Amino acid sequence: MLKKFLILMLIAVSAASIVLLCRTASGKKTAPEESVVLSDSQLEPYLNIRGWDVEKLSDETVRIPEKFNETYQRYAQALKENGFDIEKYKGKEVRRVLFLVNNYGGDSEVHAELLLDEGKLIGSALIENKPDGFIKPAE
Repeated sequence: MLKKFLILMLIAVSAASIVLLCRTASGKKTAPEESVVLSDSQLEPYLNIRGWDVEKLSDETVRIPEKFNETYQRYAQALKENGFDIEKYKGKEVRRVLFLVNNYGGDSEVHAELLLDEGKLIGSALIENKPDGFIKPAE
């Protein structure tokens, strides 16, 4: 009886592992990035690990708008694709650290933006610096 129970448990754990691996391989987030807490010295390495060569441009406090216009809705959707829910911070002041991405390629300047609330990473995006530029996750 114990032997059958152990075999069933092994099968269940194996099946769960396969499902988890398939979800991760398909690009779906299994846990939100929003649980990351970064110190000042970890901001640039956070982007470096993702393959970006960056230099810091600015570090400021900004207020997330209470109501999102079309551009901010696009921005919120890009963040959501990377596991962040910026809607929870509407009306709140947060820290915005902006970096120039030196190795993105192409003709346009690209910025990496990190949003933090008391050290907790609440947003990470790449933004093409032109009027019709892209906004996408900084993966």
